[in-house]
Amino acid sequence: MLDRRDRNPLTGAEFPVPALANPRITRFTLPLLTNSEIRAQHRVTVTALGAAGDALWIPDIALALSELNVRSLWGAIAASGDEAVAVRDHPATNSRGFRIVERL
Repeated sequence: MLDRRDRNPLTGAEFPVPALANPRITRFTLPLLTNSEIRAQHRVTVTALGAAGDALWIPDIALALSELNVRSLWGAIAASGDEAVAVRDHPATNSRGFRIVERL
């Protein structure tokens, strides 16, 4: 099923939700974050946006303007129930995966 799905933040159960339009979804990872970046900028950004805030995701600034308009997403950077922690890849670096759901 490729339709929109509503997720219960407590149990993780997903339920199909009929939608007039299906939002686009993209996933990306911020690799090589230092411990100080995780404690400062990353934590402030995720806290400020939360599940209700939106962010603009631009995949590549070198794209033509028409392609940039098609591929960029304005949407929620976090959802309720998502984990907002970084994964330690190495003693000095971390990574954090994001999933942005387009706001319609």
